[in-house]
Amino acid sequence: MVSFSQMQSSNTRIIEVLPAGLVAVFVGGTSGIGETTMKQLAKNTVEPRIYFVGRSREAATRIMAELHELNPAGEYHFIQADVSLLHAVDWVCREIQARESVVNLLFLTPGVVSTSQGSDTIESLYYPTAVTYYSRIRFIVNLLPLLQKASHLRRVVTVFGAGKESLLDGDDFPLFPGRYHQAGPLQTTDHGSLSTMMTLALESLALEAPNISFVHSFPGFVKGSATNSSPKTGGVIRAVFKVVGALPLFEAGERHLFLATSARFPARDGVHSRIPTAGVGLGKGVSVARGTDARDGSGVYSVNFDGESVAFKVQDTLQQLRDRDMVRRVWQHTIKEFTRVTGSAFV
Repeated sequence: MVSFSQMQSSNTRIIEVLPAGLVAVFVGGTSGIGETTMKQLAKNTVEPRIYFVGRSREAATRIMAELHELNPAGEYHFIQADVSLLHAVDWVCREIQARESVVNLLFLTPGVVSTSQGSDTIESLYYPTAVTYYSRIRFIVNLLPLLQKASHLRRVVTVFGAGKESLLDGDDFPLFPGRYHQAGPLQTTDHGSLSTMMTLALESLALEAPNISFVHSFPGFVKGSATNSSPKTGGVIRAVFKVVGALPLFEAGERHLFLATSARFPARDGVHSRIPTAGVGLGKGVSVARGTDARDGSGVYSVNFDGESVAFKVQDTLQQLRDRDMVRRVWQHTIKEFTRVTGSAFV
């Protein structure tokens, strides 16, 4: 386990190790873990350029002022969008592509609006799955070329359900995310299946982009999180209020900054490389993390709040899925849905 003090020590070295002008994109950055991690990044970097995407302009105005107070030398841009819609995701990505030639960090925490649960989007995707899975993967696919061009840190962090992966039914899983069974549309979200699809999609992406590291995290119980405070804002964790041992929100932000910047999580082709794309160098007592394929430094990491791999809990499950060719099948299904909705696999 990586201690919190070791994470804090790594975070304080960001300003010395990583160059000025890092470009970061936070999707779901107007509340909760996304907001607090973004503030930690602004606080610990030199002249960062940060884009944050969310629904609430009111929240964004407050956050913008707080970011400027934390680091007046940074550039901060809010993009208002409903990212449950893939067309909106594409619009946001085009905005970023027009302004930036590289992206160093893509941090994904979009939350679910409770009033929309149980319904389909206008793009005929089941709403919770559209926000939690399709939207996030679409952001990654669209911004992958900019991430690959970065000369330093290249990382994707998605905060959801690492370690909760479960078996998928190869006949039914294409129907699961918002498609229709004979009995009608699915009205519940299977978080285990969504977690599985997320991890398998990241494994597929790592094959295409071996110079980018992908971290799927489960943040544990977090208290004081804005993602839980309002039924209108939704969030990654929706049932965490007064839990003994729950993390303070600021601590969750520091822990996730470590996940976003530490060399503990190198890209698939970077574990033995000396180029500074892996992040802040390992401190005393910290080693390279084990990937979802049970190999150290293999590029895709399923971790909990203390930066430890939780893939071992579901290693047999993940291997069964690979043996059944589910990495390829999940990816084919995802691209098929992207093409059905938007007319293209990416923008």
